[in-house]
Amino acid sequence: MPLIRGTPITPAMSYTPDYPFPKLEYGETLEVAPGIHWVRMPLPFALNHVNLWLLEDGDSWTVIDTGYNVERSREIWDNSLGKIAGGGPVDRLICTHFHPDHLGLAGWFVEKFGTSLWMTYAEWLQAHVAVSETVTHDFDRWVDFYRDNGASEKMTLGFKEVREAFSDPWYRLPETVRRIQDNEVITICGRAWHIITGGGHSHEHASLWCPELNVLISGDQILPRISSNISLWYTEPHGDPLRHYFESFDKFRHIPEDVLVLPSHDYPFRGMHGRLDDLRAHHQERLDVALEFCAEPQTAADVIPSLFTREIGVFEFSFAMGETLAHLNYLVTEGSLERHMGDDGLIRYRRVA
Repeated sequence: MPLIRGTPITPAMSYTPDYPFPKLEYGETLEVAPGIHWVRMPLPFALNHVNLWLLEDGDSWTVIDTGYNVERSREIWDNSLGKIAGGGPVDRLICTHFHPDHLGLAGWFVEKFGTSLWMTYAEWLQAHVAVSETVTHDFDRWVDFYRDNGASEKMTLGFKEVREAFSDPWYRLPETVRRIQDNEVITICGRAWHIITGGGHSHEHASLWCPELNVLISGDQILPRISSNISLWYTEPHGDPLRHYFESFDKFRHIPEDVLVLPSHDYPFRGMHGRLDDLRAHHQERLDVALEFCAEPQTAADVIPSLFTREIGVFEFSFAMGETLAHLNYLVTEGSLERHMGDDGLIRYRRVA
């Protein structure tokens, strides 16, 4: 049974992505640009796949993102590397951000190939925090955070059960990292790739743009159909991740309209600028709905059904709560809502008169 039944709002979609390639089955590979091979991996939840990228790099290979820490992912990598790369070597692994469908097998690559892990430092540090919580099953701070924002006992208990069920999403993390930074230019197979960092979905997400090939590896920062989850965490209860997400859009506006975007989910596409416009409109629509709904004081849990068109179950709950809070905090920061904690210990939001 769903925990929350959402009421529909009309999604803002004015563009249609251009998909230049056929669908790819799990375990298959496809060269989508000179020296760039697309690998598609299964995931063990509703978002059932992740796209990964294998780049020719002289006498070796560079991998962008790893997939989730399950045996099927390792089997696909062994098969793909055997077919395309002759078994390796994979000298460099670049991870766009810390989430386990992107970093989950980093330790496996380091052990198997002696690979060097490259990623931004904020993502590297956040990975260690997340792994520590997962190993110790220390989710009480999350539960307290959700309760303060109106979550029921059924919601919070369901959240803990789901988190505990996914107990090993990361292979053992590598002990060292080579830090990458915004505006850094790295060379892969003689071509310049520009690092573009952005916030919102994670703290210091890294995308990679190659002007020579007119290719953008966007990770989760720009997806063609679904919106990346933009969530508030208990570690930063007054944060403003949605604002950081919007600010990151400007970093991509100089890229040509016909750039080939290689996203982590769905399929490679063209039409990035239209997609950025749609994402901004989509979130603005949610902001407008949340502001209207908070004419009277509301907890974040109260607001969730007004923002989501689908039924929210135990797996989706933390994403829905986090994204709702991100929209509410955006409105607080701009002065449209005020936040108060009541005598009952619950945080409520109300529209400023």
